[in-house]
Amino acid sequence: AELGADHVNLQPDVRPRRLADCIPLLEGWRRLAAEAGVPVHVETHRDRMTTDLFFMLDLLDCFPDLRLTADLSHYLVGREFAWPVDDVNHAMMHRILDHAWGIHGRIASREQVQISLGFAQHQGWVSLFMDWWDYGIRSWRKRAGPDATLTFLCELGPPPYAITGPDGRELSDRWQDALVMKDMIRALWERIANEPPRPPPR
Repeated sequence: AELGADHVNLQPDVRPRRLADCIPLLEGWRRLAAEAGVPVHVETHRDRMTTDLFFMLDLLDCFPDLRLTADLSHYLVGREFAWPVDDVNHAMMHRILDHAWGIHGRIASREQVQISLGFAQHQGWVSLFMDWWDYGIRSWRKRAGPDATLTFLCELGPPPYAITGPDGRELSDRWQDALVMKDMIRALWERIANEPPRPPPR
């Protein structure tokens, strides 16, 4: 609060197996956030309270107003969604995005949590995540106030997130990938922001 933080991103580094054991922790974090006047966004991440997609959806049933930082790559890898992704899995990811107040930008395949953006064999996954982020931005704009900020972090991690070759070196330049992702998201944001308003349904 003293630094003027827009929000705090929280990775819940505990792994209760029962929802009942998660509730007092989330209630406590939310209470601290309210007292400090700084929103807390709970990140979806592997090896955390939020590691499993189904468990996370159950947590949202308990806390319908829970704010998330959505890193969808972990759920795609964790559940190994079949390709093409079916409507059931899309709906679950959309529900996560309907609670997202921040997004971590990393593109996954069903086997790898972070793939290179420019490889030809990855373009289906790139399109999938761009479609999810399109949905997430539109969902956020419906919920957020006029002066709100959506944080999109191009979060490309070092090995073992990045795929490496036999020499241990990464197969693509993560910095260049991050710059490409930044430009893709800015273009997406501008396209959504400049769309003419839709007429109300009759």
